[in-house]
This record gives sequence, C-alpha cells and structure tokens, in this order.
Amino acid sequence: MGVTKKTIKVLHTILLFTLALQNTFAEMMAKGRTKLKTVFNLYHQNSNDGNQVADNSGREETNVIEPMVFIEHQINEDTAINGKIVFDAWTAASDTKLDNYTGASGTPIMGQNRISANLGARQEKKAGKNVWNYGFDIGFSSEYDYKSLNGTLSASRSFANDNFTLGASFQYYNDEVSLFKDISNPSAANITTGLSRKIMATSITASQILTVKDIIQFDATFARSNGYLESTANTVSVAGVRQVEVLPETRSRYALSSKWVHGLSKLSALNLSYRYYWDQWDINAHTIRGAYLFDIEEDESFMEVFARIHKQNETKYYKGRFASAETFMTSDSDMAGYESYESGIFYESTRADFKCFGVELEDVTWSHSLVYSTRTNGMRYGYYQTGFGFKF
Repeated sequence: MGVTKKTIKVLHTILLFTLALQNTFAEMMAKGRTKLKTVFNLYHQNSNDGNQVADNSGREETNVIEPMVFIEHQINEDTAINGKIVFDAWTAASDTKLDNYTGASGTPIMGQNRISANLGARQEKKAGKNVWNYGFDIGFSSEYDYKSLNGTLSASRSFANDNFTLGASFQYYNDEVSLFKDISNPSAANITTGLSRKIMATSITASQILTVKDIIQFDATFARSNGYLESTANTVSVAGVRQVEVLPETRSRYALSSKWVHGLSKLSALNLSYRYYWDQWDINAHTIRGAYLFDIEEDESFMEVFARIHKQNETKYYKGRFASAETFMTSDSDMAGYESYESGIFYESTRADFKCFGVELEDVTWSHSLVYSTRTNGMRYGYYQTGFGFKF
C-alpha cells in the first residue's frame, strides 16, 4: 500500500513553495510565447512515535523524490493554456510492513509511486480600467491505493484601477481508495478496492493595495469530504490488537486567513500571515508565518528567510491506544495535538538569456529552497527544492 494520506500531506507542504511558481504564470505573454518551469523536490521525514504504524514500531520514516513540470502557452493576447505533470517516488519503512496483512488474495506493494497531471486554460478580459480573469483545470492522480479525478473553476476581478481584487474558486475531487477490511486477520482476503471518496472545496480571496508599501489579503475556505475517509496505512491498537482505523463518512473543514506585505525599502519587504482552521472532527489550529524578503545582486536575485509556527489540538476520535473498540478510532499522528516549528530559506536568481539547441531562452530563473520542521509529537521533516524556468 502507498502512504496515501501521509504522502498527500507531505506534498501539500512542498506545494506551499510551488504556489510561488504558479504565480509566475499570472501575467499574459505575447501571442505564441511559452513558459516552462521544471522543479525537483527531495523530502525526508522521520519519527519513532507514530501510534498508527501497523507493526507497533512507531517508525514513520519516509523519503520522497518528486520531479515536476509546469508549462503555459499563450494562444492569443488574452487566452493561455497550461499544464502540470508530477511524479512521486517514495520509500517508507511502515509501508513494506503492510505486505504481511494483504491476505490470501491480496498483492504486495508493486511500487511506491504516484503520477498526476493537470491541464487548464486562463482567459483575461478587460472591463474598462479593470480586468476579469477566468480559469479552469482538470486533472488526475494515480497511485497503488488511491485514484483521483478532479477539476477546478476560478474567476477574479479587479476594481478601483486594480487596487482591489476579488476572486473565487471551486474544486471537486472524485476519488477511489483501497482499504484494509480486517488487519487483525492476516490469512483473510483483506483488501477492498474502488471505495468512493468525494471532496468539494470552495474559497474566496480579496486583496487590497493600501499604500505604495502595503498590501493585505484575506481568504475564506470551506471543504467537505464524503465517503471512505480512512487511510490505508493507518491502524489503531485496541487492547493490544491491531485493527484498521474507523472514521466518520463526512468531514467539513473551514479556514480563515490573512496576509500583510509591507515594503521596508525598494529592496526589502516583510510578509506576515495568520490562519485559523477548524473542522467537524473538533480540530482547531492556529498558524503564524513571518518572512523577510530582500533583493541582492542589483535586482537580479532575491532571497526569502521565513519561520512558521503551527499549533493544533487533537481530534475527538484520537487516542494513542484504545482500551476497547469505539465507534470511531484513529491514532494518526497528523490528527494528534501538537505544535510544529518550521524555518527555511528561498533563493531565486535571474540569469542572462542564452540559446539552447538553437532556441532562444529568455527570462531564465534558477531557484533553491531548504526547509526544516519539527513537531512536539516526535515528527521531524525537511526538504530541498530546486527549480529552473525560462520563456521561449
């Protein structure tokens, strides 16, 4: 089985930096132009305190290698198409243990990897001195025990000569998961495939330029999941016997966030953000992030140094050990109460234009980021990301 739930959360963390890459595609190009960005992520996590691990070792060590490709092509002055391809390959100490529980008709792990792709389009329309932006995206993701078909619709409009922007997006995931029936009976046929999971998410974003040095942004997000929400890799200990985790069939999640960017000078800025999260399973979380950005090498490069603090309580269904079976049970370390402390650095440099195989490459950029985080429940992780982008 793949580390589906854990891997997705890992990649979501990595994609916090990827959002910065997607912002490079925000402006329309000249007709016929193309942008390309390649990214390589290397992730490692480790913990000996994972109560959900099937063999009772607590070991949550995982290594992920992830190449990514982003591309956008300008069809005409106001329409562009874009795409993304992602491939993940990982090793996880806890995953290989699951082979022992697949049962007589089960199969062992055939490969710990995931492939996903997205294809979309954007259109920009002038509304006097203001601008409308529309977009859509369709995609798929596939791994050993998880398949997803998804789509996104988005729209935004600027007001007051582009000083204020209001946007909204809607996402829908139609997923299939494979789960264990009864991990306590290794001789049985233990795998059920094709179980349904559906996720709907919607968000509203507003940003306002306050002064020549200040910008603020507010976001509100709602997501609802339905179906089989358990993880293939997660188990619970009930009176010393390992059983599969059991979770409700619905989960509603909410988040409110704000961001303030303040220019300290022409060459540096502060970025402060706060996010409050709560959900139907009684998890509440607070996240604070601060960053200092500054230009170097005469505006040809910039660097960001940041720190992030996250604190959450545990879900009402969480226990490290269960004395007896309950209606809903999880020991997932991501649903426990903990605090996490993250710090990192990001660097991007603009290079001179050059030719490659006769093609003129322009606006060439090269980026690096390094992040380390630790949690009070024993989890430690870090990742390195490097990217190379250009226009032709």
